[in-house]
Amino acid sequence: MEVFKYYLINFIVPFLVIFLIVVILVTISDRIVYEYSKQYRLTVRQKITAFLTELLFTDAEDYQNRIRDFKKEIPYGSMWCKSMVTSCIIELKQNIKGEVTAPILDIYKSFGLPSFSEKLINSRRWYIKCKGIYHFQVLEYEEGESLVKKYMNHKNRILRSNAFIAFISLTSKKLDFLSDYPYEISLIDELKVMDLLYHKKFPIPKNIKDWITAQNPSIVKLGIRFMVYYNYTVEKDTLLSLLKSDNKMIRKEVIIALQDLFLFEAEPLLIDMFASEEIENKIAILQTLAVIGNQQSIVFIDDYLHRSVNPATKLEAVRTLDTLDSSYLKSNFKEDFEIIKIKKHVKNPYL
Repeated sequence: MEVFKYYLINFIVPFLVIFLIVVILVTISDRIVYEYSKQYRLTVRQKITAFLTELLFTDAEDYQNRIRDFKKEIPYGSMWCKSMVTSCIIELKQNIKGEVTAPILDIYKSFGLPSFSEKLINSRRWYIKCKGIYHFQVLEYEEGESLVKKYMNHKNRILRSNAFIAFISLTSKKLDFLSDYPYEISLIDELKVMDLLYHKKFPIPKNIKDWITAQNPSIVKLGIRFMVYYNYTVEKDTLLSLLKSDNKMIRKEVIIALQDLFLFEAEPLLIDMFASEEIENKIAILQTLAVIGNQQSIVFIDDYLHRSVNPATKLEAVRTLDTLDSSYLKSNFKEDFEIIKIKKHVKNPYL
């Protein structure tokens, strides 16, 4: 026991005290370094932003010399600094609109940042690859198209998705090749593709029929949306045949497209398929009949409203009938208080 006390007092306790002091000093030191680094990087970022803004809003054409001189004022050799410059350029691109943004790509190139982005893309980590691909996409660096393309078939779903959108954003080629794209495209990516279509004005693919008959449902839905965007009805028979698709989402996409394309000949087909569809598609059919329907739809909805139906579809049926022939609804359901109540709700949703 005496031996233990001896070692405890003379060795263990002093060691623990020294260890605790060292830990405290290291922690304080790290905190000081962190705060200094944080403030230093904030100062560098402000300097970069000010320089880029001045560069963008002046008529100077000699970017190379001004940028070369500016690099000497910041720790440009550091990866974090190159990342910061890229981030600031992207912020300018996203926050400023109009012709004034035209030189941004030249500024990006003059800083030598494409090689930095390429280095990120060649990283082993998929999320770092995504950062580099994002740089090319946002800054519209079309020369990076071939580098991005090879990741469109990558096994990582997120990386593949990023590469897919970036490639479409960068490519100057027609989109005919997408008819063979084998992977599922998320809803958000479908919306991104359509947004790119609006901005880049891609021509309608010559093989649009291959799109809407593809094995990949995502490509089929994109093909249908392209047809709507271009008001393309040459393949209307193929489009109508998709109402028999086993995929309910494809059927819904077709149903919605019919009202935008004003394909009145689809009316009897929609009425025939109505009973076998799920609630969501039934509502879509009623909404389309409100646009392309005529007397046949009025008779169909009249019969439907006299039967026991789902409240959601009943509401939409009343709305459709009111759109097609408001006087018919008023004269034929004047004793049906539920229908009258629904009609009032259709006219004023707050009732």
